[in-house]
Amino acid sequence: MSDSSDGENPEGPRQKDRDEVLRKKSFSRARGLDISSFMVENDDSPEVPQQEEVEKEEHDIAMGEIVEIFSAGDDDSSTPGAIQRDGTVINAPEDDSVTDIAVHGEKRLGFGLLIAMIFTWSAIGTIVGTVLTPVISATGLILMVLIGLMLGEKWIPNPNMRILGVTWVIISMKLFYGLALDMWRWDWLANLPIEEGQALGVFLLSAVGLNVFLAQRHDEDAIAAQATLILLIIGSAAGALYGEIGVAIMIATGTILLHGLALLRNSGNLASLGIAVSYLWVGAHAISNDWNLFGLEIIAFEDDLILFLLMVCITTINATMAAKFVNAENWFSSAFKSLGLGKPGLWSVSVGLGMIGALLAIAANRLETGYALAQLILLLTAFSASYLVVRGVSWTSLAPWIIVPAPFLLAALSVMVSGALDDELERFNLQPYSIYAALTALFTASALLKHQTAVSDHVLWAGGLVIVTLLTLLIPADKAGDGSRALLASQGVVWIGLSYLAVKRNSPSIAGTAVIAPWLWLLFFAADAENRLVSADFIPIAIAEYDLAIWMGVLLIQQVWVNIEHGETGLNIASRLAGLSEFSARLRDSAVLQLWNLSFLFTLFVTWAVTRPGALPAYGLYGILCGLLIGHVSMVYLG
Repeated sequence: MSDSSDGENPEGPRQKDRDEVLRKKSFSRARGLDISSFMVENDDSPEVPQQEEVEKEEHDIAMGEIVEIFSAGDDDSSTPGAIQRDGTVINAPEDDSVTDIAVHGEKRLGFGLLIAMIFTWSAIGTIVGTVLTPVISATGLILMVLIGLMLGEKWIPNPNMRILGVTWVIISMKLFYGLALDMWRWDWLANLPIEEGQALGVFLLSAVGLNVFLAQRHDEDAIAAQATLILLIIGSAAGALYGEIGVAIMIATGTILLHGLALLRNSGNLASLGIAVSYLWVGAHAISNDWNLFGLEIIAFEDDLILFLLMVCITTINATMAAKFVNAENWFSSAFKSLGLGKPGLWSVSVGLGMIGALLAIAANRLETGYALAQLILLLTAFSASYLVVRGVSWTSLAPWIIVPAPFLLAALSVMVSGALDDELERFNLQPYSIYAALTALFTASALLKHQTAVSDHVLWAGGLVIVTLLTLLIPADKAGDGSRALLASQGVVWIGLSYLAVKRNSPSIAGTAVIAPWLWLLFFAADAENRLVSADFIPIAIAEYDLAIWMGVLLIQQVWVNIEHGETGLNIASRLAGLSEFSARLRDSAVLQLWNLSFLFTLFVTWAVTRPGALPAYGLYGILCGLLIGHVSMVYLG
């Protein structure tokens, strides 16, 4: 018994272990019927659906961030603060104008106090320099200059006081320039070995040198900008001594020095300022009628060739600088951003501001159509090349079309203007500047057509508006007839071209511009609004009755053509203004501001505005209204 019991003992633990394993397997075994065991397995792994990649819109660094006036459908639904159709907001809104003022109000109040301080200190300097005796005035101005420079030296190194210190330095240099002028007024420079006017120029140029030194010492663009602006004023003053050639040389020299400082300091502020101010200075001299501003005589350019060659020099320099500093920060772009208008690039904002001055030079010679067109083509050629380079087109690719022909065309223009070919030109009734404009336009158009894919939508619609504005200024249409027909025909090429590009490129911004802008032009110039409101016709344009009716009919056909493709394009309302985001969402949902409805309302309003005796014939009015109703009703019926 003992043996059997002893023999079964080793079997007992193994049996317990086996039972334990079986219990665990039974516990882990699935209960119920497993249907998947009867299914045939497929070795092919299911394809994972690929997420659709959203193609990002290419960023145009030349134009920068510009607020889109028109958008297609719900393109603006993902913008910050956009209200969806269900009332929700996906992305948090940016600070609106009210919040922005509240957040930055203290800083802006500080800037206002700085401006008040500048005017107050300048007024004290004016009183000291004009009321007191010369010796006391000179002593007082020198003390005021030294006090300002000492405060600048003390406060500029402190980041919290830097703006205040820079302001004191600028005020001090302003008083120093005033001291130099007072010394000339007091005849203190009459006893020097050199002529009195030359002595004044030496003193002012020395002050400019001190200004540049202080700008480098304190590493501040605002101080350097003051020096270059004073240099341009000195250039204008030199005209009284050396005539228009002296003015041209000094303006070119000032522009070169301004851009030289921009290169030295690698400053986009100085580059953009140089582009804007240089054109403004040239335009002021071009349009001047012997103006006298605070004792400064603005000499007009009487020689067309000198003005044109100066424009060539300034335009070449400015176009090159705009391309070089395209990515640089600048004051003008920051100002646009603070206003909620996006942040345009240095190229676009500088060229846009510079065009204001250039338009003055063009407007001064608008009666000489060939000369004005030559100036216009010069600007378009230079900045088209600059833009294409910014967009990645190499200089070598542009050389055969723009760079190489330019010196030969200028040389030929100089020969024709000199009178050497007058007989040949009169035989064929040709003008030198018209020939230059035609040949340059041919080369420029060839370059643009070759590289048309590098041009963004912003440039196309903005360029179209600029061209129409220039055509309105350049083509005399004060009498109904050939002039007004030429103006309408040239505009027709621009608007139809933009319409074609809007359809081909599927661009909402170009579509909205092509449809709305022609009717706005009619509202301003065909409705004779300024003459009916203030009895003054600033830009006289007279369009014959039937010419106007035909033109409005063409615009109506063009409107329907574009709306078939872009009828759902909507007008954006300024979302940064407090309270208007909800208003914009309601308008979007109502579809009132879709291009179909907007163009319909604009056409009705403009037709009502231009209708008056002698402006639009009865048959034309009837045909336009019938065509408008038939076109829109048909499209609505057909869906």
